[in-house]
Amino acid sequence: MAFPSEDSAVDARTIYAKPFPKSTTDEYVRDLFGIYGSIRRVKLRREAATNSFRGSVYVEFVDAASAHAAVNSPPQQPRADSAAASTHQRLHVMMKPDYERKRANASSSGGGRDGGSGGGGGGYAHKRARHLNEGPATSSQRQQFPRPGPPLLGEQHGMTPVSVSEHPHQQIHQWRQIAEERGATVRSLEGSLRKELEENQRLHQRLEEAQQRAQEATAREAAANQKALTRDVEIGSLKGEIAMLRTQNAAQLERQSAAHKTRIADLEASVQRLKDSLLEKERGERELRRAASSKGDTGGARRTGGAASGNDGGGDLDDL
Repeated sequence: MAFPSEDSAVDARTIYAKPFPKSTTDEYVRDLFGIYGSIRRVKLRREAATNSFRGSVYVEFVDAASAHAAVNSPPQQPRADSAAASTHQRLHVMMKPDYERKRANASSSGGGRDGGSGGGGGGYAHKRARHLNEGPATSSQRQQFPRPGPPLLGEQHGMTPVSVSEHPHQQIHQWRQIAEERGATVRSLEGSLRKELEENQRLHQRLEEAQQRAQEATAREAAANQKALTRDVEIGSLKGEIAMLRTQNAAQLERQSAAHKTRIADLEASVQRLKDSLLEKERGERELRRAASSKGDTGGARRTGGAASGNDGGGDLDDL
């Protein structure tokens, strides 16, 4: 049982491998071929009627290079019919398109299952012998036996090969159908490529926009950092000016305080001198008043004494 029919890109990274024992599992195949690259899926080929394992598998890798590496250097596995652990057999590995083409050729020539050359050859020989024994055949009967035809279409481009009839009209009709199918496939691929290109262009545009926004954000951040640095410098300069003004104000206050103290001392000294002058002046005035009062008392006494002596002259002599 093959994979569903898909595009040539899937076939280009899918291989066909045999023989495998009946106990083969999906995990065993993945472990065996995982050394060549990442595996997308594994298909164990089974009989349609009995669902029994045929002994062959399809392995689809993530990329075509892994598939070609597995074909160029197939892995080995222990022989199922040998008890010795050192006995190994190399698997038969080929690309899926090559196997499909080989199976188609074997089917058209009466070959056996899985592209083998034996098993079905005897049946074809028996049919041919029976046909010869039956006598001469008509042209329609002779056409029932396949004969080697022209090269299969699509072999050069890795596509699924298609056999072409030898009848000219049938060939032209088949070739037209094949050309239409290939044209539809090409148009589908072109549409897919166009969509991928448009998506890549959109992604590239979004990437450029994101890069531009990142550059603008970086420029804004740099400008903000420069502005913050300038502000820090201005703040530092203002702090220096404030400190200098504080120092100058403190020195000026000290000078003014000393000047005020000196002036107050001078004023106090002047006031004291004025007080002393006023005291001296008051003292002089008191002395003058005292002297004046004493002079007045002396003159009165003299006048009183003169009168008394004129009246009582003898009395004074007595007193003497």
